[in-house]
Amino acid sequence: MLIRRARKEDYAAFAAIEAEHAGFPAWGAAGFLAEENNRNSVTLAAEAGGAVAGFINFWILRPQVQLNSLAVSGAMLRRGIAAGLFAKLLEYARKSACAEIDLEVSELNAPAIAFYRAHGFEVVGKRPKFYNNTEAALLMRKTL
Repeated sequence: MLIRRARKEDYAAFAAIEAEHAGFPAWGAAGFLAEENNRNSVTLAAEAGGAVAGFINFWILRPQVQLNSLAVSGAMLRRGIAAGLFAKLLEYARKSACAEIDLEVSELNAPAIAFYRAHGFEVVGKRPKFYNNTEAALLMRKTL
């Protein structure tokens, strides 16, 4: 597996990965393109077998990192792709002297919540009816 900075030609693959996950708050290729204009934004791609297998987007907002999006292709789940992407986020956070990582996740996304808990995140708040005015968002934080 190779983890590298995302390139414009990756965005269609990112959008396809988003589409594989029902209910995933999708940005689409245009959303990733817009992130290029955000000086705080970092988007990374994971490659496996020469193809894009996943991505992560986060903002470095010293002393905090905001994890915005993390997704892996359905065909590549349970192969360490998400963990590899998250490890790179941790490298960026430490190099940037950040003290915590924050994120929000749908309360119905049990696999993501389990992943984040396994990586040291704790629930610190809740936003009722945040997604589609129905599901709540859990606010999670990891202190570094």
